[in-house]
Amino acid sequence: MTVYDPPNPSCPIHGERLQRSTCAMCNAAYMRRYLKIQRRVTPAVALHSRARQRAARRGLPFDLDVSDVIVPPICPALGVPLVIGEMRSPYSPSLDRIRPALGYVRGNTRVISDKANRLKGALDIEGLIKRAVASVDQRREDYARLAAYLDRELLLADVRRKAAQTGRAGEEWAKVANFLEAAFVRADWKR
Repeated sequence: MTVYDPPNPSCPIHGERLQRSTCAMCNAAYMRRYLKIQRRVTPAVALHSRARQRAARRGLPFDLDVSDVIVPPICPALGVPLVIGEMRSPYSPSLDRIRPALGYVRGNTRVISDKANRLKGALDIEGLIKRAVASVDQRREDYARLAAYLDRELLLADVRRKAAQTGRAGEEWAKVANFLEAAFVRADWKR
């Protein structure tokens, strides 16, 4: 993977000889470059940070850790490779809220492509199916794949809810949840 390396930072006053400890503009230039590199090297950290900011701005619940944000090689919704380390594109990773009203909470998020996330928006399965029927060619296929993705994710969420039960029943549902999670991931990555 090639990592985008932005040009050396420069300050309008000091040029490339940054005086970070005494000049706010030098420090800002340095931080811009540092954060650009970090977004490309550790995309989960950038996705987590932006999601936390969006949740605060929109008043949504947020309880994710960076470890909860897993960036797969293939978009689980559309089956296209995710592109990391380049400028933003339709194939860049994006954090999806499976049920948008629940916010950024464990079990309600999945990293998908930016294109898939924009097409899905706040639609539910019925809305995605209606769009698939009304669309033509590639858009129809994309909406149909998004509906199938959302159906899988809602099934998995239901199984996880049952796995939270106490006792033997919860343990068995937890096994089913782990199996489904692994099966969905394998199926998505093989597309």
